[in-house]
Amino acid sequence: MKRKNSKLDKSLDNIYKFMADNYQGNWSYRWEGVPWMLKNTTGNKNESILAHQWACVGFWLTLKDVCPALSSLVDTQEIYERVWSHDMGETFVGDISQFTQINGGGKDKHVIEQQEIERITKFIPAKTSRKIRGYFKEFEKPREKITKLEALVAKLIDTLQGNHFALVFAEGLGSLQNKDSVKKIVERTTVRTTLQLLKVLKHKGHAKAYKEVLAVVNHHLDYYRKLGIKIDFDYSK
Repeated sequence: MKRKNSKLDKSLDNIYKFMADNYQGNWSYRWEGVPWMLKNTTGNKNESILAHQWACVGFWLTLKDVCPALSSLVDTQEIYERVWSHDMGETFVGDISQFTQINGGGKDKHVIEQQEIERITKFIPAKTSRKIRGYFKEFEKPREKITKLEALVAKLIDTLQGNHFALVFAEGLGSLQNKDSVKKIVERTTVRTTLQLLKVLKHKGHAKAYKEVLAVVNHHLDYYRKLGIKIDFDYSK
């Protein structure tokens, strides 16, 4: 007897199409044009969009257990959803690296990515589509205008994981040629995101979570300090 459930079948077909689009992120790579990653990218050790997003998921999976106060304040499933989908707009158009951005490139990056996300999520269930599009819009806001803890934690995870990949695979990160660019990138991403997250936590009176975030980021920045890169991280303001 033939099964009849055309509405369900159509929904499932659309979900599989959505997943098929996302699979293309396996072959859309990060770090293009970044000088300290050149040996890595030309040596076939590329980090794909999907690999970055899944690494962010894994990072929060482990980080939340050493930040119990912070973890208790946020919806962990929402953070997983945010970091898994945050670079979906780069799946077909590619990543614009922070190095390119500090040198004047990628000025319309968020507009193109927004259009891509709207296209990719057009036919999946409306609730999920609205959620992913909403996450992206919030992710692209100036950090100083973001007050939702889940959004700030997701942004922090994104930048810490990206930094860590470079710390593991880069060559000459602390060299005279590269250190100023690295400093600028870390300060405009990691530091600015952290300062906003600390500000929100302090305003809400979450002292334990504040200390956890401070400890995590200071530990992270120590890797740069050991390379002779002085990061300006004034959290006392």
